[in-house]
Amino acid sequence: MRRIKLLIDFGSTFTKVVAVDMDRAEVLSRVQVPSTVREDVTIGLTDALKKIDMEFPVRGQKGVESLACSSAAGGLQIVSVGFVPELTVEALPGRP
Repeated sequence: MRRIKLLIDFGSTFTKVVAVDMDRAEVLSRVQVPSTVREDVTIGLTDALKKIDMEFPVRGQKGVESLACSSAAGGLQIVSVGFVPELTVEALPGRP
């Protein structure tokens, strides 16, 4: 089974998604769409995931992991809550 990672960056202008085959160290696809930070970041994310699926279908495949960050100037304020403490993420200013 291929280990594919979707690397997601929520920027203030664009939301970028890169699909990477970790076993081959190969970029499979890269897309960007306008960010929707003023409305709902999931709108831009959904658009980007649809677009990347058209170039290289990754959603729904087993072994696909998503990692996200924000490069938005001034910081993007989001909360991610998991079902259990081990799946909950906390972002603190000044911490990588």
